[in-house]
Amino acid sequence: MSDQDSQLAPDGPQPDDRFVTVRGIRLRYADWGDNGPLMLLLHGDMRTARSWDAVARDLCDRFHILSLDSRGHGDSDWPTTGYNFAERVKDLEAFCDAMKLRNALGVGHSTGGVVMSLLADTRRDIFERLTLLEPMVTVNEKFQRMVSARATSPRRTWGSRPELYDYLKAHRMTGRWREDVIRDIVTHEAMELPDGRLDMKWSPDSMKWSEREGDYLDLKPIFRRLDMPILFISSEGRADGFVELDPVMAELPDFSMLKIHDTEHNMYMNRPDAISWAINAFVQGQEVSGTI
Repeated sequence: MSDQDSQLAPDGPQPDDRFVTVRGIRLRYADWGDNGPLMLLLHGDMRTARSWDAVARDLCDRFHILSLDSRGHGDSDWPTTGYNFAERVKDLEAFCDAMKLRNALGVGHSTGGVVMSLLADTRRDIFERLTLLEPMVTVNEKFQRMVSARATSPRRTWGSRPELYDYLKAHRMTGRWREDVIRDIVTHEAMELPDGRLDMKWSPDSMKWSEREGDYLDLKPIFRRLDMPILFISSEGRADGFVELDPVMAELPDFSMLKIHDTEHNMYMNRPDAISWAINAFVQGQEVSGTI
């Protein structure tokens, strides 16, 4: 990395990069050190394990945090298939078994939250409680067709990390991310292409229609079956989209909902301090609900 690029790197603790091979693919994960109960962080589509860095820096002195690059993302292998929910769950289960994760604290964003919920439904021994950041509660054909369009959309690239940094700072959405988060993304989520330009670390195969056709679900029955505390966190910008969970919260004493003010879908990148506080408070058994 050049001196100019290194100036963009965030300060603070950094994780160890580790790899494990499961189901024939090599998965990369970040290990933030063993300082307490085991916590697994799982990102959503088009992100990587390093998108959690700001949250991990806040919590790594109290927990043993592992953050996983899913298949087709970050520095894990990028096979051309294996991106439906069933295969993603098998990947996560194999990873947890390889790492001997039992009664762990699960934190998942978007698709990562869906996959964690599905695994928790079939393997009650892996997670003790779940913090879910805007997983898709209902996945139907309309949703899958919408996201699959990204597989064939032209990919934006950048000539340098400073150019990528300037783009993210000026963008309507990412410009709201905290400064250190933007630096994390520039430093760790961008890869150099053969022509020297930079692209983001996610495979278009992870979004293609052949992987998503017929891959539909409804998490509400699963939430009702799971016998564990669940904290569901929504952003202020999208909270109205989760009113279908109101009956679930009314029925289940261990299901709570929290809204994060002044955020959009990637709320842990808008306000990582608020997410870190909520995760820690929830793990400590405090009541976490309402809006912060």
